[in-house]
Amino acid sequence: MHPKLYLLPFTSLVCLALTNAAIAQPPAPAAPPAAPRPAPTPPPPVRFTAPVSLPFIEDFESGQINTNIWDLRVHGDATIKISQANVAHGKNALAVHYPKGARGTYAFMAAHLPDSLHDELYGRAYIYINWMPPNHSVLLLAGTPGFPINNFLEIGESRGQFQPSFQQNGDPTIFPRGETTAREGTIPIGRWFCLEWHFTDKPDRIVEWVDGQQVVDKSFAFKGANSELVKGFSEFDFGFRSWGRAENITQDIDIYYDDIEISDKSIGQLTPVPQPPTAAPAAPSN
Repeated sequence: MHPKLYLLPFTSLVCLALTNAAIAQPPAPAAPPAAPRPAPTPPPPVRFTAPVSLPFIEDFESGQINTNIWDLRVHGDATIKISQANVAHGKNALAVHYPKGARGTYAFMAAHLPDSLHDELYGRAYIYINWMPPNHSVLLLAGTPGFPINNFLEIGESRGQFQPSFQQNGDPTIFPRGETTAREGTIPIGRWFCLEWHFTDKPDRIVEWVDGQQVVDKSFAFKGANSELVKGFSEFDFGFRSWGRAENITQDIDIYYDDIEISDKSIGQLTPVPQPPTAAPAAPSN
């Protein structure tokens, strides 16, 4: 026996043989490259309509969406349509549906505002919300043309409260994206409510009222400035979008809008909407 091999234990000889055999094997073929991820569907093109006349009122009683006034901004699985299922007044309202588990989808209607509202506007809408996820969601806004690629003041929702905000979402090659947000007031769920708002751009501020009671008063500053952040209101949009992850959208979201009005002066409420009956307290057990 070779003297050097004689010094190695049997198990070491076996390991050495296996190692040499493994080294001699040809390399495994490389895994095929992963299929490229499909590109996201681009949002629909923006169509600019003629400016509305003041006071501008939309009660949806015609039963149709007037595309001479409204540009539909719908992307993904969310939908927007005239409905008779749930109304504040009259026979029709606008229904926005955001399905369970959705992400990156939205449905809005946009109207072109007249020059007289460039710096200041008042608005009113009757709104019904069945449920809201915990994350930031968008309801309505006014700003520069071209939502969602624009700058605007927004009325949104977050964690059960209104989230008024300034959003710098315009062309990122001109201005970097940014926002200033707050949470104020409680947003009603499961009933119709009258939302009124006052937007100004000189200085930038949002005031909101629910059923005649003030719930929000927020002034905005961004990068040291507090005036003309938006650069004027030329478009009004309403609908729904959630920034929550898909797993946080645990049920369908259905929002109804009725009796929308935009003006250069305070508007006021219509006839109160009857509220759903509350359950009677249970009788005490003996």
